[in-house]
Amino acid sequence: MVKLTPEMKEDIKKVKILPLATSSKDGTPNVIPIGIAEIDDSDAKDDYIHIMNNFFLKTIVNLKENPKAAFYIWSPETVGCIQIKGVVIDIAGKGTIYDDMTTRVASVKPGLPMKEIIRIKVTDVFNCKSGKEAGQKII
Repeated sequence: MVKLTPEMKEDIKKVKILPLATSSKDGTPNVIPIGIAEIDDSDAKDDYIHIMNNFFLKTIVNLKENPKAAFYIWSPETVGCIQIKGVVIDIAGKGTIYDDMTTRVASVKPGLPMKEIIRIKVTDVFNCKSGKEAGQKII
């Protein structure tokens, strides 16, 4: 059960590019920039982050082999600095969530391939700010 705080959600919205870290089945790391991510906080118990597979190559293979991911949230505009870890719940090229997100994305960035939506359940949040609390689990 992990719910992001309102401050964390605002910080995610402020960041223009979210680094997304994945790893292959054998542990080879991969990091890519994510320009469009949405928070789904409609579930009473857990929050989810939705990202769109537009140009994933190694990333989509990694997420299918090893469904764990991490985001780094920081910019000069954010209040905090956090790392969000999660597990892929679904990868879908159709359905209500896919249709809703593709409609929103197409209105902002027409022409993207929008192959699949990746639904990531937030499992942990860690502090990334330097100091005594660095690396400590927040939720």
